[in-house]
Amino acid sequence: MGDIVAKKIIVREQKHGCIWFFCMMMLLCVVIAALAFVGSVAAGVGLWFLIRYIWRSLVRESPDNKLVVWGMRQAPIARKVLAAVPCVILSFALLGTFANSTASSSKEGDAGADAAQQEQKAENSKAEEKDPEPEAPKLGDLKTTFIDVGQGDSEFVQLPDGKTMLIDAGEVVSGSTVVDYLKDLGVKKVDYLVGSHPHSDHIGGLADVINEFDIGEVWIPDACEGTEVYEEFLDAVEAKGCKVKKAEAGEAIVSADAGYEISVIGPKAGVQSEDMNDYSVVLRVTYDDTSMLFTGDAAASDIVADNPGHVDVLKAAHHGSETGTSEVLMSSLSPSIVVLSYGEGNDYGHPSQSTLDAIAAAGAKAYGTAVNGNITVTSDGKTVKAQVAKSGTVAAGISAEERQKQEEEAAAKAQVEAQAEAEAKAQQEAAAAAEAQQETVYITPTGKKYHRNGCRTLNRTKNPTPISKQDAIDQGYEACKVCHP
Repeated sequence: MGDIVAKKIIVREQKHGCIWFFCMMMLLCVVIAALAFVGSVAAGVGLWFLIRYIWRSLVRESPDNKLVVWGMRQAPIARKVLAAVPCVILSFALLGTFANSTASSSKEGDAGADAAQQEQKAENSKAEEKDPEPEAPKLGDLKTTFIDVGQGDSEFVQLPDGKTMLIDAGEVVSGSTVVDYLKDLGVKKVDYLVGSHPHSDHIGGLADVINEFDIGEVWIPDACEGTEVYEEFLDAVEAKGCKVKKAEAGEAIVSADAGYEISVIGPKAGVQSEDMNDYSVVLRVTYDDTSMLFTGDAAASDIVADNPGHVDVLKAAHHGSETGTSEVLMSSLSPSIVVLSYGEGNDYGHPSQSTLDAIAAAGAKAYGTAVNGNITVTSDGKTVKAQVAKSGTVAAGISAEERQKQEEEAAAKAQVEAQAEAEAKAQQEAAAAAEAQQETVYITPTGKKYHRNGCRTLNRTKNPTPISKQDAIDQGYEACKVCHP
């Protein structure tokens, strides 16, 4: 009997201990929850004051900012509500995070054993068999199309693994040309979009491309150009939420692990210049034994300094101007194909004769978008070949100044010729008048016409009067239609 009572006392004491432990745990949970709630609210309030502080700073320091101008148009209560929205979201997010972490921690004990078992099974599986080696990617041809966008640049590169890269898109008006070309190929996504530098004849049409296709990465140089066209390009990039990367020497858009390589060899980091051409992105695409070099509007001396080595295909810098291509550059690169992107009859005289001479001296074949249309160069990793939309021979251009000079010379020559022609005509008329003055014709007292001597109509008239032809004309006589004097 005593043992039974002792057991009941022990059980009752154990129950009391469990109740106290449960109550303490509940109290601890309430305290933690309260602290979490207070912390979340405090974080939200702190964020609200931070947003207000940043807003006031923007209003003071950048009153012309688009966001500030828009915000000042709103009612004060609306601005406060807008500022409060992220604060409330943050508070609830923190509370949700706390709740999830609490719930997940309660499951960790039960899941621990299962996780240990799974881990043991995984280790046993690894011991039993080795991981299979990854298969090498299947690569096709490297194909680059130099799109005819007039006086501008645009190159579309179809990479060996099926990905795509677009370098520039000409002027704003050329955007639709590039978009239509890509759509005709069935392109849905541009994996790498490169804006070589801020000039409109290179990045003008890129906004249309960004708006029409999915875009992977955007590569641009660290250059500042406040033109409207460049701002529209940047706005399109921001609106699309594209991932932007800085293009400078030493960076790799695609590493050699992919079976090919796209490396940035220019511009050098930290370049400072008022000439936006000096920021041109220079890319080298290497596929097995072949390579292509894309140069934007970079100077020939800068490309030589970048030391790209031998390439098979060269996109002539700056539309074939004398600053973009030199004999030294051609000798260092020794390409077999050179493509010049320019517009027929442009005002800059592109391409220059010195550029064509340097290409010829290096034994390379020159193609031009102005005379050949779209030019597609294909590499199988061993050899390269070019295909053109139309046949034609690249010839040196004439600058606007030279064209004006030629037009002025032609106008002066035409004026001299017209004056000489007028003088000759006057001399002929004078000679005809003198001849008419000297020629003798005959008139009758009653007739109104003058005649040659021996005209059959004069046989009826006795003693016709001789007179000079000019005097007869001056007196109103007309030529006889029989003898035609």
